[in-house]
Amino acid sequence: MSVARAYLALGSNLGDRLKQMQESMAFLSSGYEVGVLRTSPVYQNRAVGMGLSGAFLNAVAEVETELSPEKLLEACLSVESKLGRVHTVGWTSRTIDLDLLIYGEQSIETECLQLPHPRMTERDFVIKPLMDLAPDLIVSGKSVHEWVAALPQVDLELFASALNDS
Repeated sequence: MSVARAYLALGSNLGDRLKQMQESMAFLSSGYEVGVLRTSPVYQNRAVGMGLSGAFLNAVAEVETELSPEKLLEACLSVESKLGRVHTVGWTSRTIDLDLLIYGEQSIETECLQLPHPRMTERDFVIKPLMDLAPDLIVSGKSVHEWVAALPQVDLELFASALNDS
């Protein structure tokens, strides 16, 4: 299989949020044939749809892998589990959340996986960090930069200039 470029969204609002995001990338790199090429700045934002839950840290990572999209998703779910994520119905607080946003130019619609991620263009905490990495990337007919410009507001606070900043 050839090497594919993919983008992953990272989020955390429980515990040592930045450390868990860093560890998730380290786990993917060391155990799952995923090379982390670069990461966006880390942003802090409100917990969307979750009442008074703690603020999230969010970032996007650009990765390369020979794993299929389905196997990359499985790797992300495995890393979430290693870092204490418990999947429940609905939106809840979490130690780590890893979402596969884009995998090459593939468009996939299965019960377990939709690519590109169906709601990423509506979420400032996903699309803005993606723009920091790939402003000209085309998603559903528009550049990432155009998607950000179309948002009613971007309400994010810079937390760290990169995932490796402590």
